[in-house]
Formats: sequence, C-alpha cells, structure tokens
Amino acid sequence: MESKKMRPTRYAHFEGHTDLCYTNDGRYIITCGTDGEVRVFEGLDDDDCKTHVVAECAHSIAYQDGRFLVGTDSNLVQAYTLDEGSPDGIITRFTAPTTHIVVSKDAKTVVCAGSDMTIKVHDTVAYKDKVLNGHQAPVLSVALDPKGEFVASSSCDGSVKMWDLQMSVTVASWNVVPKTNSFSSSLTLCRMAWTPDGQYLLVPAGMQVNAYARKNWQIHHSLEHESIKEMVSLAAVSSCGRFVAGACRDGVILVWDANSHQIILSEKHPKGLAITGMAWNPSGKEELAFVDCDGQLGTLENIIEGDYVSKPGKSDTEKADGVFPPVDVDMGEEDDEFSLARIKQQLGFADDEQGTFVGLPEDNDLLSGDPRKKVKDDDTASIVTTKTEVPPAPVMKLPEIQKPFQPGMSPEHLNDRYMLWNNVGIVRQYSSEDENSIDVEFHDTSVHHALHLNNNSGHSMAALSTQALALACEAQDDQPSKLAVQHFSAWGGSKEWHVDMPSEEEILALCIGVGWLAVATDRRNLRIFSTSGIQRDVLSIPGPVVCLAAFEEQLMVVFHSGMGVSGDQHMAAIVLSVNGNKHPVPLSCPLPLSPRSYLAWAGFTDEGTPAVMDSAGIIRMMHFKYGYNWTVILNTKNHTKGKSDNYFMLGVSETQGNVRCILCKGGRYPPVLPKPHVSIISIQVPLCELETEKGGLEEKTLRSGLLLNSLERLGRQGYDIEDSKNEADKILKEAMIKLFALACRTERESRALEVCQLMPSYHTVQLAIKYAGKLHRLQLADKLGEVASAKMQEEMERAAKAQGVEEDDLQMYGSGMRRIRTRDEDEDEEDDYSEQVQESVENEEAVVDNPLLAAASRRENTTPRGGLLSSQNSKNPFKKSGTPSSAPQSGKRGINVIDQFRKAQKKMDSSPVLRPVVKKPQAKQTTLKKESQEEPPVPSGKENVSENIPEETPKPSATNPFKKVEKATDTPPKKQSALQLWLADNEKVVKEKYPDASEKDLLAKAAMMFKDVDADTKQKYKALATGTPTATTTPAAETTTAPNEEDKKRKREETTPESPIEKKAKGSGLNKLAAFAFNKDS
Repeated sequence: MESKKMRPTRYAHFEGHTDLCYTNDGRYIITCGTDGEVRVFEGLDDDDCKTHVVAECAHSIAYQDGRFLVGTDSNLVQAYTLDEGSPDGIITRFTAPTTHIVVSKDAKTVVCAGSDMTIKVHDTVAYKDKVLNGHQAPVLSVALDPKGEFVASSSCDGSVKMWDLQMSVTVASWNVVPKTNSFSSSLTLCRMAWTPDGQYLLVPAGMQVNAYARKNWQIHHSLEHESIKEMVSLAAVSSCGRFVAGACRDGVILVWDANSHQIILSEKHPKGLAITGMAWNPSGKEELAFVDCDGQLGTLENIIEGDYVSKPGKSDTEKADGVFPPVDVDMGEEDDEFSLARIKQQLGFADDEQGTFVGLPEDNDLLSGDPRKKVKDDDTASIVTTKTEVPPAPVMKLPEIQKPFQPGMSPEHLNDRYMLWNNVGIVRQYSSEDENSIDVEFHDTSVHHALHLNNNSGHSMAALSTQALALACEAQDDQPSKLAVQHFSAWGGSKEWHVDMPSEEEILALCIGVGWLAVATDRRNLRIFSTSGIQRDVLSIPGPVVCLAAFEEQLMVVFHSGMGVSGDQHMAAIVLSVNGNKHPVPLSCPLPLSPRSYLAWAGFTDEGTPAVMDSAGIIRMMHFKYGYNWTVILNTKNHTKGKSDNYFMLGVSETQGNVRCILCKGGRYPPVLPKPHVSIISIQVPLCELETEKGGLEEKTLRSGLLLNSLERLGRQGYDIEDSKNEADKILKEAMIKLFALACRTERESRALEVCQLMPSYHTVQLAIKYAGKLHRLQLADKLGEVASAKMQEEMERAAKAQGVEEDDLQMYGSGMRRIRTRDEDEDEEDDYSEQVQESVENEEAVVDNPLLAAASRRENTTPRGGLLSSQNSKNPFKKSGTPSSAPQSGKRGINVIDQFRKAQKKMDSSPVLRPVVKKPQAKQTTLKKESQEEPPVPSGKENVSENIPEETPKPSATNPFKKVEKATDTPPKKQSALQLWLADNEKVVKEKYPDASEKDLLAKAAMMFKDVDADTKQKYKALATGTPTATTTPAAETTTAPNEEDKKRKREETTPESPIEKKAKGSGLNKLAAFAFNKDS
C-alpha cells in the first residue's frame, strides 16, 4: 500500500458538516459548509478559488448544467450560477433543512431529501414536484436509479427504502441503519450509490457495503475488509464502474474492484476524522475527492488495479476458503509432475484437504451469465454452460404495510412528542439525557389535576379518558411488555395497577372506554380489562393490528386484512359492543383509503359514529344508511395553502358540523413547544360545483341528512335528541324548498319533481305545491299532488306499523333472546292505564265521601252478575267498562287493596323494553308514576273493593263504582277520555275504514285516526272529557245534575260547530291534500 496516494488535506470551510461534488467535466470541485459559503476549486492546489456566500449555513450541494444546487438553512433548494454565484431560481421547498441532493445524468430530474421526513422528486422540464412520504424520521440520503425507475432512500428511522417513481410506492425495505432522532446525531450518513448499469445498489450497512440486486432486491454480495474498524458511512462508484469506494467514521477510505470484489486501496485520514462527503471524478480520471467533519478537503489520486497487496491473516484465509475454486492452492507437487488436483481445478472441480471431491463451483457470476466473467478455456466453458440458465421469476412489487400507531400521537423518534391528544386531554413525552418523563394535561381541570410522571419503564403508548390513564411499553431485554393504569375514579386507597404481558407478546395498541380498556398485541390478541384491573375477555384479531379506538361501550379495531395492490393499504375495521349489546359492526368491513395513502387517524365522532382520516387529508364517516360503508365528509387539503401543509386530526362533531384539528405548516405533526392552536373546520361533503348555488344547497341537504340519520340512531338508543332533530329537520326542509325553487326558476321541472320525491314528509311537499301554484306550473302541481299522496300513504303505513300491537322485534343480545316492543305500544298502554288508575282512585274517593253512592254500591253487590260477565268477555279490553267490576265492602279489611296495587305495579313493570339512557319523561307519565308510587294505601273507608266476586270471575281492567241514587239498577255516569268520546261519535266511520278489525283492535285503529284530527277538535273533546260531572257536591245535587248519555251527546252536538267526522274527512288522506292542490279553474 502506497500512502502517497492520499494528498495532504487543505482548508475549505468551518468545522462542521461539509459536502462536495464535481462538475460534469471533472474540472472543478464544489464544496459547501456550515459557514454558508460555496467554494469552487480548480483542483486541490487552487489557491484562488471562487467563493459565493449563499446563506448562513449550507447543508448539501449538487451540480446541474452550469449551475450548482445548494440546500440552505432557509429550507430551500436554491440554484446559483457557477461563474458569478447569482441566484438562478428555486428548485423546491422543505419545512426543514435539506440533507442530500442528487441530479440525474440528463439533468431533468432532481431528487432531494429533507429533515422533515419527505423526499421530493423535481421535474425540471415540467417544474413539478412528486413527494414521497413513508419515513418516520429525517431522511439521510437518496440515490437515483440510472434508468430513472427507482429511488433509494435511507432514514434515521433505521430503514432503507426502494421507491417506484411511477407509482410512488415502496417496493422494498431493509432495516440496516441505526435509529436516531435527528440528522446531526446520526452515526452514519448512509450515502448510497448505484452501479452505472443500474443492476446493483450499494448500501453502507455496518462494517460492510451490501450490494442489492435489482432483479429481486436481495443481497447479491458484500464488500468488506479487515481494516474496517468503525461503521461504513459512505459509498460511491466511479463513472467507469470499475471501482467502489467506501468511507468510515474513523477516516478510513477503501476502494474495491467492482468485478472481483477485491480490495485495491485502504487509506486512513491523517487526523482520523469522519468523512462527510466523497465523490469520484466523472472525467474518468482515477481521482477521489473527500471532505471531513473539520471542513478539510482532500483527494486520493492514481488509483489503479493491483496496487494493494493483502497481508496474510485470518481474514484473507477465510476469504480464500470462501472463493470456489480456491485462489491460491498449494498443490504440494512440482510443476513438471503430473497433478490430478491441478487438472480438477482447471476443469472447475475441487477436492477438500483429504482429496475428496466436493462438487462443482458455485460462482454466482458464472451461473448468472455475467459477461464480465471470462472463462479461461473451452473445457471449463463447456462444463459451465451445461447448466441451463433459468430466467428469474417475476417479483411482485408489494407495498410495505403500515405499522401500528395510536390516533393522536406523533412519531416515537422525536425527543419531545405527543403520546396522545384527544377530547379529554394531552399526554406529552419528554426524552433527553437529563429527563425522561410524561406530562398529562386535562382540558377540563375539574376532571383531574395535571400529572407529571417519571417514565422509567420506557412507556411509548398512552390512552386517556375521564376515568383512567393507561400507559404501555414494548418488551425490552430485561422486562416483558407492561400495561400500567392509573384509575382516577377508584374510590379505594390504591388507584394504580399494572400487568405484564405473557412472554414473547408485546403491546402494539391500546384504548380506553367507559369502565373498560383494551390492548392489542403482536400475537394478534385483543385483551379487554376493566378499569380496576379485571381481565374480562381475550379475542383474536383476524390480521395485524393498526390501531384501536373507543367510545363509551364501543370498541373499533382496525387491522390489515390483506396485501394491497398498486401501493394501497388493505385494511378492515370492526366495531364491537364491549358490554354485550348489539354490535354496531359485528363483521369486518373494508376501510377505504385514498390511493397510495396510509391511515392517519381513526376514532369516533362526538355522537359515536366511526370516522377515519388518511394521509391524503380525506376524512370519512361510516354511513349506516347504506350498510357498513363510508362517506367522505371533508377534504382538509382544500383548506391548506402549501403543498406540504397538513392537518393533525383531533375530533369530529356532527351536531356542531365541524372538525377539530391542528394546522401543521410544512409537516404532519404539531410541535410540542409552543403549544399549537386548535383549528375548527366546517364539515363539507365534497360534491361537484360547490361554488354554485345548486351545489351548495345539495351539500347542505346531504349534510343535514347525514346528521338526521345519526340522530335517529341515537334516538333508538334512548338519547333525548328532539331539539337537535327538530333543528336538523328544519334545515333540511329549508334547503330542499330552496332547491325546489331554484329548479323551478331554471325551468327544470323534472328536477323539481325529483327534489319533491326526496323530501322527508308530505308537509314539505304541500309547500312545494303552493309555490308551484303561484308560478302557474299546472302540470307540475298535478304531479306534486300525486307525490304528496304517495308520501302520506307511506307515512300512514309507517305509523300503523309502528303502532301495531302485533309488532314484535326479536333481536339477539349477549344475555339471550329478548322481546323488544315498540315504543308507541308502551306509551299507549301507559297512557290508558294512567287514565284508568286515576279514574278508579277518584271514583273510590267520591263513593266514600257520598254515603248514598256507597249504599248504592253495596246494593249493587247483591245483584246477579251472570249476564254482565258473559258480555264482558267479548268487549274491547282497552275500553273502560260502564259497569263496575268491584263493589265496596265495609265488613272486611282484606288484602284486596294491596293485591290491586301489586297488580298495577306488575303491569307497569311487565314491559321488557331496555333503554340504555333514561329519556326525559312526559308530563302524563310523570303524573302516573307520582300517583301510583306515592299514593298511600287507602284508609278504612276506601277499602271497598270487589271481594264478593267468585275467583273464577275475570276482573275488568277498570272499575267505576258510580251509581245513580234514584234507580239502583241504572248504570252511573262514566268519565271517559277524549279518545273514547271521539270513538263513540265516529265508531261507524272507523269500522267502515277497518272492516276486518276486531273490537280488540278497534281502539288502536281509532287512535291512529284521532291522531290526524285537527287541534281544535281534539281540544274540544278534551274539554268535554274533563268537564264530566263528578260526585263532589251534595247527594241532592248529584241526582239533579248528573246527565244521561243522551243529554251529553246533545250537549256535544250543540258545542261542536262542525261534525268531527267531516273534520276527519277533510284533514286526512287525499282530501287533506286536495286543499293545497292547484285549481285550474281559479
């Protein structure tokens, strides 16, 4: 080895990171450094170099067609002229300093790597940038394929990725780089290089340089040497392709022969400084220039093959043993003697030390048909060519699957990062040489005070709710993966607990709901715990987990369900109910993502609807109306100014119609300090032509429809959503009426008709009919009348179906099969029973207070009841009976009163309906509960109940002990409800409309018709029902003021100006719509 090949170094820049490149003709060496200057040397001996000041600090440099490109501390890649150093345009922009720049041979493509974890491929002809995202740490270097098809990149996250430029996806990835947090603290620059023919990529990896073959992206061979004591940081290939150079951290520079893989030269820096830049002279001259971390420039010259003579040693011996056939074989015989071993060696065979045949050579170059490997003689060639070369099988380019993450977190490689940011609070992690801690901040300080925790266990995942804080860490060398929980709502003394995962099982994701928490492991187990530490369930995840999310009792699991195509991720999601209720999404449904994007956030809206966001800025929400499919509710990229700007997702509110997020200028994650501001973006469904009036109204209609769907789902779950639903319904109707008016103004009658068909109710169609009549749209008004008729018929059928007694919905729950009755059925029964109980109590009080009525009731008990009982069996059980079913008795004080109240309570509690959330009670139901629960047992004078009736006699559902004094056999006046009074007057009409209805169902049918009666008629019947005389006066007045049935009917006819049946006929069905129809004769 001749040390004269390395010339003495000279000063170029201040101490720090320095970079260099050659001009295309090899005449000039261009360097840049931390002093912000660019120097142009005409050889190492140039004492009058050109100096250009470009910035305060220059990080990287490259040459392109008479100008140099430099990455400055202003996060720009700026072009300058070579001669004068004047600015010549901006190539691209980053949000952090540029770390490396490479230019293609045709100067049409510039590839830049940035500390903001992005790679930008700039087209100098079209002046467009293509951004490659995928690294989770600053990018160290890039290498452009000579054929222009691939780009290789290395990063501080420990990976080297191979990118397909046409599809912008990763086709291969290797973890060969030490992980660090920043470019300045990295142990290697990992500068890679392609061979001139593009067949191999040379990557510095530890103590060697690996050559990856283009055909399968596998290691073809490795370059190493005994002089390598520190990590190899740079690799470079000469323009002729004959030499491969490598530089180490300790200043050692090595040159290998690219064909034989033998070492040619090994030189060490005089001061042992780390090499930061290295480049071959492109003119073909065997010259290698380099710069070190002290800002010094040096060169290696006159590099030729065969200069280096390896010293005998263990490494060379081992390497000789690895070459087949052996390079230096001591035959142990004279040259003129006959040697069988020599003949075998020439023919390509070889023996071991004992002379045993060990087989044919395994030279990969010969088998692969490398044209640069020449065969010495015809015999060897014939032997080698006897093996048929098998063409390599096509390799499918598969994208790299996304790794697990926590929604609302920033990357783990950052020293200061967010472990979690959600609706409850913020969890920050600080990692440095002096401190390793976790801070917890709550948005509402009344939930809990702020926390400061020591992170001695190395927790990297967090989940936070109003009840607990969960922290998890991956397995380390000396301890397993651990879950630690601080239970805020625990009332006992100990609020902290932790659990270790089984051996060889690590936690990858976790979340917290109401009363439970879940963790997903690399063994594809989903472990569910209670917040106090009880292990509840262990489920299996169908694929590698991506993330978990929780909302109250709902658990969403996102996992990989397959390998995507064209660079896409193939994910699926399931939404389960932890408490065993009906699962919202029991089976896995595909999770849609934008092309060649990954999942950036997943969770639930404030109303409990699953929502996701991908790296392209698209926010989607599950649309239950169309099954388990998703709809786009916002494109955040429409609200950013720069291409590199992104939004960091925090949450979604459907009722407020906005998205909470943080604007990250030039990046994807917000900084920890200073604390960023939260932005509010209104939800906007990305329809076409949103800037027009029609597009805006359509978007408003669709958005209101989505909100109504969510509110209806919440209403079925028991939430009080009447105010929000009325407001959303009002907005929807207003938007549809405006859309209808716009269609009429633009002469789009077919479109106007379709708008009416999409209206939610026939009341909105009636407004459209009036508007069409004002515009004299005769044909449109007729068609709208048909639409209104159809909508009314649909609403009546829907109401009948909802109120039908036979409606039973059987659903499977975790605890078994239960009968779920309709809400209207329960309300009808409760209202009817409330009236009956209230009437019975009032009548009993009146009988006790009036001795004449009490005597009449006692005499009534002695009359035969056979005919009455036989007639009661065929009557409607929902109708109050005019004959009392029980008579007071003063002789006994039995338990019948208690039995009556027990029966009433049993009837009230017999409904099996389960409501998860207590609704706001109605006024009538409140009165019922108050009277039935707070009414004390009847005193001695009020115990007169039916005790003389035989046990086999069925008891009617209501009792009325009122009797007239004059005639003990006459039926006393009965207090009836408004519905019963209306049914008495319109029973014939009800039976004509429902001829098949039995008397048992007649009251329910009448309730449906009474619902459509106008408010005035309802009010009058209610007044008549409340105005029925009661026994609160003297007995004489009772007998004189109690009217009979004919008097009451006559009184109703006199006070009612119009027949209720005419009102009904006018206010319902097609006749009701006829009032709003357009009259052609008018």
